[in-house]
Amino acid sequence: MAETPIPYSERLGRSKLSVVQDGSIFLHSILWTALTYNPVRILGMLGLAGISIAALVLSGLVVARLSGITRLSPLGVAAVYTGLLSGVTGLSVFSLGITFNYLVSLFYKQPVRQGLFGRPVFKRPLDRHFGWVGLTGLGGGMALGVTSLFLSLQGWEIARVWLYLLVSAMLILMGVQLIIGWIVVRVLDELSQREIRARQDMQALN
Repeated sequence: MAETPIPYSERLGRSKLSVVQDGSIFLHSILWTALTYNPVRILGMLGLAGISIAALVLSGLVVARLSGITRLSPLGVAAVYTGLLSGVTGLSVFSLGITFNYLVSLFYKQPVRQGLFGRPVFKRPLDRHFGWVGLTGLGGGMALGVTSLFLSLQGWEIARVWLYLLVSAMLILMGVQLIIGWIVVRVLDELSQREIRARQDMQALN
């Protein structure tokens, strides 16, 4: 074997590639390839970003309340709206990424790829905890909603309890989403394990 250098001259004329049209095609191919082999790497990151925004807004509300601030400015209301929307949407996208990973595993008949960062962060996959976390969120949201209703009947104005009702609704929605995701993932996990066990049995017979 011998290495032969090949000189390249500068190309003349205008490129036929379009930054917008061809660039969008390349980006589309890259994204769909990643979603085909490990969907949670992309969808999980997007979902985690949404949940992080919600956590940041919630931390800001707690700090403001501890500082004695009881009224929100228009920007504060917009921040609360953005945080709640980001939290619910982020959780849905994160759960969707995990579900897609199990579907990809079923299609390729291989074990599910775990980990947002190329390898598992926890010993037990995060989706295994969706059930009890969802039940906790659902129970907490219902308890907060009942407490807010009780305070309203005791004479509290809506201006004092609306935020609690909003957080209650978000916790209930997120809890239900997690419970549904846990059920779907468990069914897909059982189906994928059946495929793997059937293949192992066939290899043992051969």
